[in-house]
Amino acid sequence: MSWIIGVLLVIAGAILGFFVAKFWLSGGTSGDLESQVEQSQKQLADYKREVAEHFATANALVEQLADTQDKLHNYLQQSADLLQQNGGQDDLPFFSEDTLRQLRVANTVNKDYRSGQTDDASQQAPRDYTEQRSGLFESNKGRDEDNSSKTS
Repeated sequence: MSWIIGVLLVIAGAILGFFVAKFWLSGGTSGDLESQVEQSQKQLADYKREVAEHFATANALVEQLADTQDKLHNYLQQSADLLQQNGGQDDLPFFSEDTLRQLRVANTVNKDYRSGQTDDASQQAPRDYTEQRSGLFESNKGRDEDNSSKTS
C-alpha cells in the first residue's frame, strides 16, 4: 500500500503543480498582453490627437482662404462699379493731348499740300520714264557716243 500512496502523491503533486504553473505563467503572459494593449491604446490616442491637429490646421487654412476670396471678390466688385461709373466719360486716349494736336496739324498740312497740287503733276509720267536720260544711263550713253566717234 505504500506504493499506492506514493503513486497517489505523485499524481496529486502533478495536478497541483499543473495548476500552480498555469496560474503563475499565465499571470506573466497576461501582463505582457496588457502592456501591449496599453501601448496600442497610447499609440491610438496619439494618432487621434495628430489627426485632430491636422484637421484644425486644415480648417484654419480654409477659413483664411475664404477670407482672401471674399476680399478679392469685394475688390473686383468695387473695380467693376468704378468702371461702370466712369463709363459715361470719354475713354482714355491712346496718345497724349500734345501728340493728338500734332497729328491734327500734320493732317491739316497734308490736306493743304494734296489740295494744292495740280492735275498736271498727276498727268506727268514718273521720272523713270521721262525723255531725259539721267543717272547711270546718261553716263553710259555719253561714253558710247564718245567711243563711237573716236573709232570712226
